[in-house]
Amino acid sequence: MTSPSPQILELYREIVSVTTSMLNAARTEDWNSVLTHGQSYCEVVERLRHIGVSEPLDDDERRLKHDMLVQILENDANTRDLAMPELARMSDLLGRMKRQQGALRAYGGLKARAL
Repeated sequence: MTSPSPQILELYREIVSVTTSMLNAARTEDWNSVLTHGQSYCEVVERLRHIGVSEPLDDDERRLKHDMLVQILENDANTRDLAMPELARMSDLLGRMKRQQGALRAYGGLKARAL
């Protein structure tokens, strides 16, 4: 039976790959791809969660895992930095739409009563 260590490290490699793809999509403002990669990220993390660690990682494996975690966190932070302006823009648009709908309801009701 194989040790779970190689499987765990392979999943971390996969997470690095997915978060790198998310970051690249965010850099090109391809938000649909960011969401698709985000779903893949959640699926891989869920698989990682279900692996039981029966033996500890050796020193080299721990260093590798640490380096991959750092890369994952950097990718995530950079993706969030790129997404925040877009999220703020979307929030502003939604706020405007709500205000317009409120005005339409208020003035639309007045117009209907005036007729």
